[in-house]
Amino acid sequence: MKRLLAFIPLIVLAALVGVFGYFNFHKKTEYQPRELVGQPVPIRALPDLKTAELRDLKTIAATYDKPIVVNIFASWCTPCLAEHPFLLDMKSKGAVIIGIAYKDTPVNSLNYLVKHRDPYAVVISDEPGDMGLDLGISGVPETYIVHPDGVIIDKVTGPLDQQRADELMTKIN
Repeated sequence: MKRLLAFIPLIVLAALVGVFGYFNFHKKTEYQPRELVGQPVPIRALPDLKTAELRDLKTIAATYDKPIVVNIFASWCTPCLAEHPFLLDMKSKGAVIIGIAYKDTPVNSLNYLVKHRDPYAVVISDEPGDMGLDLGISGVPETYIVHPDGVIIDKVTGPLDQQRADELMTKIN
């Protein structure tokens, strides 16, 4: 009986290794939280990058008669630079794109937009990252489609490519 009791910790350890091993090999390879799709955008007033006027996404969305694209970017973000040509293309096709400069200084954000051309109708600064937390982003870039009533229609995690940009264009036209 004493010998059996000595093996109980080993049996428990083997069971735990089995459980953790199972979940490790059966997890999703890409994390895309979509909890806010179908929900109103968080209300948080942030300074406009160019005018310093406080703006919020719901009010901005309400000024347009079609869904808008909200793109979270940063000057230090390499994937943001990779998706930039697709944003410029979407703008040329009539998309209204609102930029949120995430955890970036206004000077760096403005320099980035001057250097690479500005695809945004409005850019708001989220230097402390609070709006990113409100939106539940997992990193930059992330892109949302927001209806004029302020409800999030769709979300893309990661950089846009041609296919994703085309899919978003069908949702806003």
